[in-house]
Formats: sequence, C-alpha cells, structure tokens
Amino acid sequence: MALPTRPTAEAILTKAAHGCRLEMGDAGGSFYSSAASASAKWPEASVDIEADGLFICLHADSDFSRQIFGRIVQFAAGEGVVTVQEL
Repeated sequence: MALPTRPTAEAILTKAAHGCRLEMGDAGGSFYSSAASASAKWPEASVDIEADGLFICLHADSDFSRQIFGRIVQFAAGEGVVTVQEL
C-alpha cells in the first residue's frame, strides 16, 4: 500500500497487534505471540515502514504470523489499494 503518512502506518501496526506483543522501532515493528521479553526469542513477523509502503516478513510458518499478515492487509485496505507480492 502506498502510505499517506508514517503515523497511518504505525496506527495500522498498532491495530494489527491487538492481543499480542508489538515492539516498535525506527524502521517498523516486530510482532511476538507471547508477552515474553523480545530478547528471549525472534519475532514471528516483522514489518518495515518505508517510503513506498509496508514490507512484511513472516519469520515463522505459524497461524500467528499468518493472522498478523491478514490483519495488516485488512487494516491497510481501509486506507487504499493493497498489492501483495511474495519475494
């Protein structure tokens, strides 16, 4: 999706994180299925916020990571056209 503003992208990630742990950084956010310390394990999904859109990486082949992906696409679709490409 072409992002109108960084705050819009951050709002999408925050909504998508309902019921899980989201750690935001300068470049985006990392999603964890449990409340355990982020340093204790790898994120199951992460998102980079870039000038030309959101880039999502699913680090785990899990129901949780696919749910996060689906939530992000759902909320982003409310902001405009979403194009999904697999790299």
